[in-house]
Parts: sequence; C-alpha cells; structure tokens
Amino acid sequence: MRAGRELAVTALPPGDSGPAETGKLAFIDNAVDATTGTITLKGLFANGKDRLWPGQFVNVSLTLRVEPDALVIPTQAVQVGQNGSYVYIVRPDKTAEPRDVTVGRAIGGDSVIAKGVAEGEQVVVDGQLRLTKGTLVEPRPPAAPAGGSTS
Repeated sequence: MRAGRELAVTALPPGDSGPAETGKLAFIDNAVDATTGTITLKGLFANGKDRLWPGQFVNVSLTLRVEPDALVIPTQAVQVGQNGSYVYIVRPDKTAEPRDVTVGRAIGGDSVIAKGVAEGEQVVVDGQLRLTKGTLVEPRPPAAPAGGSTS
C-alpha cells in the first residue's frame, strides 16, 4: 500500500499472450538482486485460471498512480536545445512554431508535458531538423499502434 491506498499489479508469464492477471501489491523488498537487477514484489491475485504459480518468474507492472488529465505526447516530438526542451506545434495555418515545454517525465515512448502544450494542439514528431519558425508543414494522422489495434 502507498499512502493508505492499494496499488494495482499486473503479472504475465513470459511467452503467455493472454491478458495479464490483475491483483494488488502486498509487499516490496527494497533489496536489488545484483545478478539479475530485479527486486521481489509480492502480489495478491485471484488467479481464477491457474496461470500463476508460487516462485514463478513473471513480467510485472506496478501502477503507482493514475493521472487522468495528464497531457501526453510522443517522446520523439520533444527536442532538446540550448534553452531546454521544446516541441514544434502545428499552427492553424499549417506552419510550425517552436514552443518551450516542461517535461514532467518520460515513460517508454511517451512524455508527460507539465507546461507548454495545450490539449488538442498538434505536435511535430518527424522531420524537426528541417523546421524553423513559420515552415509550412503537412499534418498526417497518427500511425496505428503496433499490433493493428486502434482502441
């Protein structure tokens, strides 16, 4: 538990293509195994399909917090310059405009933007090296996620 609330844990055995089992965190061992770089987590799972076994190695995700109103953009849109991080915004007239941003954190291929981009604004994710303020751009719809699902 963290600050009096339960933390969600998902576990998926390696090579298993089904949905991950969902449970709640019971214990975290803060000692890191130097040979594997892993830590021990103990979770409580209903395990109705008998997919998890005691001592089994599984891939685990621990959800520390959920921020439903966070503004997230692809990390590849974020550039780093002499004055810090910035992105190119696509203006309504289809020109590029550099904008300073504050990145809260980057997780995988996504960056949480704390300041600098408003909801609904488009950012440039490809070809930023060819852009300057006022360069005409041609917006394209985002690529479908890997696996073919668009949900």
